[in-house]
Amino acid sequence: MHGAEAIVVDCNFFSTPAVAKQRLPKAYRVHQLDSKLRRERTKLEARVMHRAKSTGTLCPLVLNVDLDKCEIIQTRLSGEKLVDYLAKHSNSATTLHVAGKQLARLHLSGISHGDSTTSNFMVLGSGGAVAIFDFGLSQFDASFEEQAIDLLLFSKSVSPHQFEQFVAGYGKERGEKETQKLLTQVAEIQSRARYVER
Repeated sequence: MHGAEAIVVDCNFFSTPAVAKQRLPKAYRVHQLDSKLRRERTKLEARVMHRAKSTGTLCPLVLNVDLDKCEIIQTRLSGEKLVDYLAKHSNSATTLHVAGKQLARLHLSGISHGDSTTSNFMVLGSGGAVAIFDFGLSQFDASFEEQAIDLLLFSKSVSPHQFEQFVAGYGKERGEKETQKLLTQVAEIQSRARYVER
């Protein structure tokens, strides 16, 4: 898969099914600056994934990091993207509940995802597990603002009813009080956006 920031290809790492993600050089940037930015972003992404995994978030495991190539090799998830799953299953409350719990677990570890749409959640087989992936825009940030943006991004990729189901799972893991504070922050961000659009 060829994205704006990186190429992602299936591979094997010592017989383990894996995915290699390599950040691409930006021709419009000065070479030294581009190399530094790509190395730093690759290092940060690997550190974020390691913390997420070690604190109980279901996500790929980092197998190898090559900073010279700006490449991360990680375990390959086997399943169906949540965006595709929701298109096929009308009764998806349990799956959305589990997805919400995973994002809450990520937030509790002090990480904001940065691109938390249904395209970056994977439904793993028939057991009901849901993983988060693609940490390319993630950061160590436990602020309500950044975590509320994660919730807002997810809300824009589902229906209002589906978002309620997602938030129910999120609240179960995060706690109702903190979740309500975040939802208030979401509303504040939306009101600022509406003001800017006027």
